[in-house]
Amino acid sequence: MIAQSLQHKWQAGFLPCIDGIVFGDGKVIVANTYTIKNHETKEQKYYWSALCDSSLQSFETYNDDLWVSVDIYKGEIAYKDQTIVFGDGSMGHEGFVASVDQHNQLNWAIFFTFTNPIMSAKIENHTLVCLSEIDMVISIDLHDLTRIKINN
Repeated sequence: MIAQSLQHKWQAGFLPCIDGIVFGDGKVIVANTYTIKNHETKEQKYYWSALCDSSLQSFETYNDDLWVSVDIYKGEIAYKDQTIVFGDGSMGHEGFVASVDQHNQLNWAIFFTFTNPIMSAKIENHTLVCLSEIDMVISIDLHDLTRIKINN
């Protein structure tokens, strides 16, 4: 039931506003995201790491305003038996990358509340390299989606 609801929301242009990975079956890997700022140089370093497993059902129990509209940008990437798309969330400071099958059914999506829109992406070996609007580079290991590195 939750997987069907997620797929309907995806088809309508929505994703859950959760820093983490959402899978097409409703499973969620919640991310711990934080920033360290050097007050002398004003440089900021962003971090993303997997925190725990959860489910959309659990999130919806406690949050009735979970969904955010997303826009897919041009430049989709074919990879194995999937298509990888990317874009922004409706608040403007968010970005996402997602994998869909040949019927546009969501395999997985990674949502970031701090990257600004993901403007482009490419695959190098088995790593998805995404560039955000603020020149943040997000590297995602396609063999282990929880291995994400962020450089700015």
